[in-house]
Amino acid sequence: MRKTLMLTVVLLLSVAWLQAQDNMGKSSAAASSTITGCLSRNAGYFYLTDSGGKKYHLVGYNAKTIAEHVGHTVEITGTPTIKTTDTSQEGLESSAKEQRVFKVQSVKHIADTCKAM
Repeated sequence: MRKTLMLTVVLLLSVAWLQAQDNMGKSSAAASSTITGCLSRNAGYFYLTDSGGKKYHLVGYNAKTIAEHVGHTVEITGTPTIKTTDTSQEGLESSAKEQRVFKVQSVKHIADTCKAM
């Protein structure tokens, strides 16, 4: 009887744990968003500048596909995040530089030109 009860408890806990894992995956998919702006390229990296002047470093894209849209207004769907780079020098005050990063899932062409940003 005790073994059966213990086995039942373990199985229920396992199901609850798996359900929690499944829900975590769904919430990260919901975190994607869309930004629209001007696509540019600098030193081999692609950037999107939105109408408010915020500049996003783009990652996770197909370079051949996205390169066609440089200088165009595009709509990019993906996941926004912040990349922090330590710029501190030994013996000096600690400093860090934050950069907006956007992991690209899709690119949609909006216009052949960009409005002045």
